[in-house]
Amino acid sequence: MSTELDKLLIRDISRLYEDSDDHNVQIQVGHGSNVRVFKAHSVILRARSSYFRAALSSNWAKKDGDYMILHQPNISPIVFEIILKYLYTGKISMDDMNIRVNYTCLLAAADELAIIELIDHIQEHVIKNDAALLKRKLVEFLTTTARHEACSKLHKYCEGVICDDPIKFFSLEEFYYLDKSILINILKKELFNIKEIEVWDYLIKWGKAQHPKFPSDMSNWKPSDFSTLKETIQDCIPHIRFFNISGLDYYNKVRPYKKILPKELRDDMEQFYITNQIPSRSIVLPPREKGGIDSKIINPTYAAIFASWIDKKEEPYQFHYIPYKFELLIRGSRHGLNDYREFLKRCSNKGPTLVVIKVRGSNRLLGGYNPVKWCASGGYLSSNDSFIFSFDNNNHMTKPILSRVKTPDRAIFNVEDEYLGFGSDLEWFAGICEQNDYQQKIYNGIEFIMEDYEVFQVVKL
Repeated sequence: MSTELDKLLIRDISRLYEDSDDHNVQIQVGHGSNVRVFKAHSVILRARSSYFRAALSSNWAKKDGDYMILHQPNISPIVFEIILKYLYTGKISMDDMNIRVNYTCLLAAADELAIIELIDHIQEHVIKNDAALLKRKLVEFLTTTARHEACSKLHKYCEGVICDDPIKFFSLEEFYYLDKSILINILKKELFNIKEIEVWDYLIKWGKAQHPKFPSDMSNWKPSDFSTLKETIQDCIPHIRFFNISGLDYYNKVRPYKKILPKELRDDMEQFYITNQIPSRSIVLPPREKGGIDSKIINPTYAAIFASWIDKKEEPYQFHYIPYKFELLIRGSRHGLNDYREFLKRCSNKGPTLVVIKVRGSNRLLGGYNPVKWCASGGYLSSNDSFIFSFDNNNHMTKPILSRVKTPDRAIFNVEDEYLGFGSDLEWFAGICEQNDYQQKIYNGIEFIMEDYEVFQVVKL
């Protein structure tokens, strides 16, 4: 009964937003030509926001007749309307396009108005339900969340996306408009799946982008151009791990910019590349960690996708947050490419496993997840959770195909010969892939030749 009464109370308060003639607050929102005046009730605003409790106090509020007057120039009218409706009704439709295109503005406005529960709600929703949009607008989300401490959860998520695939981030056109302080925080990261010389390359590109009038040909640069670039990126230099760059890359890509480096660092690098001795004057940062998966075929981004498929999530995890560890059991190129007996020796009775196959002569990946075990039992093992997959392009991961089991009783074919595999769909030692016991066809042909394969034990954390 109390639940029904609560609903009635919320309904009646909500009516104040739509239809009321006893407002006592006027809020001028926006600036320039984009200004709108909203009317509201001080009792509602005070109850819902600590910011309004202070702003509408007798010490702060300005009055014009019967109205208290507030100004919110930093918030757009369309965003304030969404927030005001939320304050009255307790509802916000996260699927509404007006809300989706204004996520970052809503976060900034909610922080300014001290509506912490709304910030938390938006952060959770974006991470769980709209991560794809965040990745498309990554720089916008990163910049907004860096400026608002209350958005730290979403900011950490953005940083995780960058660390998982830094090349993709650095390749964004918006990267060149990134604030220097945010760039420095990224350069400080230890876990980075990228070569250090690539970090240097993108830093130089960012620095040049701040001065579009620089000559494109460095041979035409004046001393003042080098001085300007030095001043632009000097705060970033301490976070580049120069002593993890090869001599060839140093000569071709760092040395041409030696004028922008501190003299002591230049001298130490020359000593290092000539004598191979670590200098004692410069701070030598350790190599960045490359991620936590031992593989020649896949990177952490793939592992995050596989983990999401295991847990039947629509959006992939970030690698740093996946609830599994992928431990390498066998690699074909190391332990025997076509030796199914060695596979059974190393992989039998290990519990859930993931098989990843590189097809010779292409960038095609095939594979499957066995949630039960391999054991050469001489027959089929049943599972409702197994799946097989294909990636059309190993480099860009376009068009992945996920095919879940269709005939659970024939999910895993455990035999002691080359025909073991996922039902009768994927028998990698036999080089056969055709659609039978799983929902979708994952390979255009029927036969293939392995270039390499890896099997990982999937350990729940």
